[in-house]
Amino acid sequence: ILSLNNAILRRIPADLGGVIEAGTSVKGSVSVGKNTVIRSNSYIVGPVVIGENCDIGSNVCILPATSVGDNVVISPLTEVENSVIGNDVNIGPGSIIQDSVVDDGCVIKGHFTACSGEAEVKVSHEYHVVNVGAMLGVGCNLGNSVMAQPGVIIGNYSQIQAMKLVNGKLSDRSFVL
Repeated sequence: ILSLNNAILRRIPADLGGVIEAGTSVKGSVSVGKNTVIRSNSYIVGPVVIGENCDIGSNVCILPATSVGDNVVISPLTEVENSVIGNDVNIGPGSIIQDSVVDDGCVIKGHFTACSGEAEVKVSHEYHVVNVGAMLGVGCNLGNSVMAQPGVIIGNYSQIQAMKLVNGKLSDRSFVL
């Protein structure tokens, strides 16, 4: 998913729709959808696509090969790199998301950490060592200060309470208390 996203982003032309507040730095090929607000002192380096009706908080850093869907809120002091963020996602302040996929409708409280690292991933009965962050399914709800180990897969509609370390594969509708 991440490799395909990167390849597609490199073909999308720059288009700065929406509102880009003063003090924001935009470099490279960046596309911003209608009614999206990029708040002051943010730093965006393309290729990046940000959908419509998004609110990108102040002091947010969005680095290359990142796609952000529609109706997304990324709170201040958050960094997102080489990731796919679905529609209707809310990411709390002070989060770090690298090499990750966050599916539609996820609510992530502050200080979420999904840093990239080597992980063994099984694809069609074969194991591959790849650099990857976290994969979150549809409608996940994560409390404050959750840390995801590289390669974690969090199933659809899972709920994780604050200050938990998650790894491995969590099935759909998992609860981590």
